Amino acid sequence: MTKKELERLAEVEKVIRGMAEEEGLKTTDIIFEVVPAQRVIEGMAYNFPRNFSHWSFGRDYERIKTIYSHTFSGIPYEQVWNLEPPRALLCETNPLALQILVLAHVYGHVDFFLANDYCKRGRANANIAEQARNAAERFREYEARYGSKEVEDVIDAGMSIMWHQDPDVFYDEPEDDELVRKQLIELEQARFKAKQAQAGYKMDPKEKEFWEAKIRGLENKTPPRPTHDLLHYVIRNSPKPLKPWMQDVLSVVRSQARTLTPNGRTKMLNEGWATYWHINFMRRLFNMGLITPEERDQMRRFHVGVIAELKRKFNWYRVGLAFFENIRERWDKGQFGKEYDDCEDSRQRSDWDTKAGLGKEKIFEVRAHSNDRAAVENLFSDEFIRGQKIYVYREMPTSDSIDDVIVENRPNVVRAVLRRMLMSMSPPQITVENGNYENQQLLHLKHHDTGFELDPTYRDLTLLKVFHLWGRKVLLETKVGDKDVTVIYDGHKHRIVH
Repeated sequence: MTKKELERLAEVEKVIRGMAEEEGLKTTDIIFEVVPAQRVIEGMAYNFPRNFSHWSFGRDYERIKTIYSHTFSGIPYEQVWNLEPPRALLCETNPLALQILVLAHVYGHVDFFLANDYCKRGRANANIAEQARNAAERFREYEARYGSKEVEDVIDAGMSIMWHQDPDVFYDEPEDDELVRKQLIELEQARFKAKQAQAGYKMDPKEKEFWEAKIRGLENKTPPRPTHDLLHYVIRNSPKPLKPWMQDVLSVVRSQARTLTPNGRTKMLNEGWATYWHINFMRRLFNMGLITPEERDQMRRFHVGVIAELKRKFNWYRVGLAFFENIRERWDKGQFGKEYDDCEDSRQRSDWDTKAGLGKEKIFEVRAHSNDRAAVENLFSDEFIRGQKIYVYREMPTSDSIDDVIVENRPNVVRAVLRRMLMSMSPPQITVENGNYENQQLLHLKHHDTGFELDPTYRDLTLLKVFHLWGRKVLLETKVGDKDVTVIYDGHKHRIVH
C-alpha cells in the first residue's frame, strides 16, 4: 500500500470506530498491521503472532501457503487475535477497498471479544501472546539441552489431549484435591447417617459394608471425583515422573488450548456478528461519501464471495449473518413468545407484526450471552432453517456431473445434525476416573458420549501418547460397536477386553 492509502485508511478507521461507538458496540484501541501474505499465513498456522515450533504448525503453514501461491485464495481478509490490546493483521496485497471493509469487520470482532461471556473467558489470559513468545525461546533452549525429538515428543503428547477440557468453559479445576476429597467424604458420611436414621429403617450388613467401602474408597481415590481436564491431571499426577521442563511444555500447551477454546465455540456468532456490522458500516461510509461507487462495488464482490451458499459445507459467515438478520427482524415484529409459538397458521405467522421494535436489543443480548450450540438449539426456527436452506446434502453422481442432493430437510433433524457438528469440534467427552487403578498407579479413563464410537486409529494413537506422559498402563472404557469394552495400552501393544 502507498503512503497516501495508509493515511486514508487511518482516517477511515477513526470514522468506523466512531460509528461503532454510536451503535453501542464496545471498542478499544486495536493494533492494526499491514503485512506480507507470508506473515498472515504464519499467524493462521501458529495461532498467535509468535509461537513455539511444532511440525503441525509447519504442516499447516505449508498447506495454506501452497493454496495461496497457486490460487491466490486461502488468505482471510483479516487475522485478528483476542489479546490485550486486540491485534489484527491486514494482508498488504489486498486492495484499499478490501482493507476498509476489513477494518469494519475487525471492529465487529473486537466488540464480540469484549462483550461475549465465552470470549471474555478467553481474555482472562490476555497476555497469552507474550507467553507464547517467551515459550518459543524456552523451548529452543530445551531442544538444545535435551534434544529436538525429546521436546517434540512431549509437545505431541500434550497436543493429543490438549482439547480435553471440561464442557463448561467457566469451570476451573480445583487445585486442592485433598479439600475436594474431604468434602466428598463428609457428604457420603452424611448420606450414610441419614439413611441409618430413617424411622423404622434397619440397614442390613451388606448395605452397611457397601457404604463403608464407598467412603474408604474416597480416601485413596485420585482424582477424588472424575475430571475432564486430562492434561491438567497428568501434569500434576504423572508417576513417570515428569521433569520440570516437561511440565513447563505441557502447561504452555494446555494454557493455549484453554485460551482458544471459547473462540471455537462461538465461531458462527462471531463471524456473523462481524459480517453484520461491516455491511452496516460500509453502507454508512458510502452515504457519507467516504468511499467511491467503484470501491463499494469492489467491496460487494468480496462480500458476496464470503457469504456464498455452500451446500456441503457450513459457511459460518453466511449462516451467522443470516441468523442475526433473522433475529433482529423477528424481535422487531414481535415474532416470539407463547402466543406466537402457539400459532399454527403459517400465513398468520408470516404476517405477524406487533411493531415490538426489540430487534437491536435482542441481537446485542445474543452476542453477549450465547454460544453457537445454544443459538442452534434455542433460536434456529423452522422457518429460518427452511429459508436459508440449511439442509443435509450429499453428492449424487449423474451421467455427466455430480449434483448436490438434499437427503434431510426436517428442521428438528437438521438442528440435531448441527448440534452434533458443533460438538464434534470439541473432542470426545473423556474423564480421568482413577489415576491409581488397582492401587498400581494405572490410569483409568472413561469415554462418556458412547453413542458415537471412537475412531480406532485416533483412539489407539492417543493412548500411546498418554502412555508416554504417564509411564504406566492406560485403560479406556468405551464402546466398540454395541459392546462395552476396555481398551488397554501397556507400552507395547493395544488389547481390547470385553
